[in-house]
Amino acid sequence: MNKKQFLMILGLVLVFEGAQCQEHEVFVAHGSVAVIPCIDKTSALSHPTAVFWSRIVGNALKTVWRREKSGLEFRPVRDPPRVNCPVPNFGKADYSLHITETTIEDGGKYICEVEGKIRMTKVINLRVVRASFSPAVVVEGLRMEANCYVSPGTQLVQMSWKRNGTLTRKTSLSNVSQKDGGDWTCQVAYNGGMVEATTSLQVKGIVTPQDNSSVVYAAVGSSISLPCIFTDGLIPYTVMWNRNSKTSYSPLPLPASFNESAGPSASATIRRVEDGDEGMYTCSGMMKGLNGERNKVRRTMELVVARVLRSSSSSSNGPMTLTCHLSNSSQITSYEWLRVNYGPNDTQTVTSVQKAKSFRIKEVNEKDAGEWVCRFYGKQGVLGNVTYELHVMGAVKSENSSSGNKTAMVMGFGFLFLVIFLVLFQMYRNYRRKRMMLLYPAMETIVHQAATEREQRERSRPKMAEACVGDPKPVCV
Repeated sequence: MNKKQFLMILGLVLVFEGAQCQEHEVFVAHGSVAVIPCIDKTSALSHPTAVFWSRIVGNALKTVWRREKSGLEFRPVRDPPRVNCPVPNFGKADYSLHITETTIEDGGKYICEVEGKIRMTKVINLRVVRASFSPAVVVEGLRMEANCYVSPGTQLVQMSWKRNGTLTRKTSLSNVSQKDGGDWTCQVAYNGGMVEATTSLQVKGIVTPQDNSSVVYAAVGSSISLPCIFTDGLIPYTVMWNRNSKTSYSPLPLPASFNESAGPSASATIRRVEDGDEGMYTCSGMMKGLNGERNKVRRTMELVVARVLRSSSSSSNGPMTLTCHLSNSSQITSYEWLRVNYGPNDTQTVTSVQKAKSFRIKEVNEKDAGEWVCRFYGKQGVLGNVTYELHVMGAVKSENSSSGNKTAMVMGFGFLFLVIFLVLFQMYRNYRRKRMMLLYPAMETIVHQAATEREQRERSRPKMAEACVGDPKPVCV
């Protein structure tokens, strides 16, 4: 069909005897439901016998949806069922066309023809608004531009942008960061109102932490994780950690217990934090952009080390002061000292003692022994804790004394058990000997007689000795 034939067809569509021809524009956001209006305002009570929806594509007029006089509906077979004209609305003289999940390709001119008591024809220009980014995959540190596309039409429009609900004039960024992510909304104002098209921007790179203002607090002796998490599906081909001084930014060695992992989560761990491990830790990864260009992303976080300082007099029971010390206390707003007591079944009782950086004990005694905790706060709430275990000599002696008593008690019970065992063993031996004698009665008589004779001889020996002493001529055998 040439251009001349197309214009003739369009003229036949738009010009009818007794017909009404109107042209409108409708704006709709990409991905939403488009309602192309076609309402017969002249006769709300008229019942049409046929409704025809068509669209101008190139130099051709293609049917989108139609309903014959018999009530039979026709839809294009090759297209998904996204187009519908609700028949129940016909009683209200509403013959509007509904298009779900509108795309840019749906934009263009639509023609509505209604055949009732009169013939009504309307031409509606559907203009679709879509927000997008260039490039489609945005990598932090590279350039990005926000685009707002409106399908062609005749009416002039005004565009503006909102980022996370706030108006912005920056639609072209040369150095994208994680803070630029979120919802970007293109506002299109036209003569009949305003339409908004929103799209979400996810910046590829390091998502945790989002910027270089992160601070991690750790107590001496504890373990701590330094986060460095990349976007899902984005694995850098090199990852490196280094440490610098906060004041001079001079390179410092990593702690001895420093351990880093690989993959999407390149977070590092310090298994045991020591005094002097504070500083600025930087995680960096080398990645490739959409066009193959190399880009290095990095995050710097500060590690603040907390510990408790003790100052006391030379006397063991004299006054003592506990001070909560942090390598950088610029973000600390308040301190709180807590007393931790442990009961049966490992129950724990925490009592607030004082809200101050330092805590003073006037006279140290056994009841002060145990666990003391310094909790420090910032504007956003609790930042961390550091624990101090207080040992008192009196408590140690008491424990040693108790241990000595237990040892003496064990030794006493052991000795008593040994005595009882020996007595029982002797009784058992006597019992066995008597049993053996009862088995041989003749032998028992002989043994008894021999014992009797031996006893008599021993008694007679002193008398014989006396007789020998008085005899001048003793004869002693």
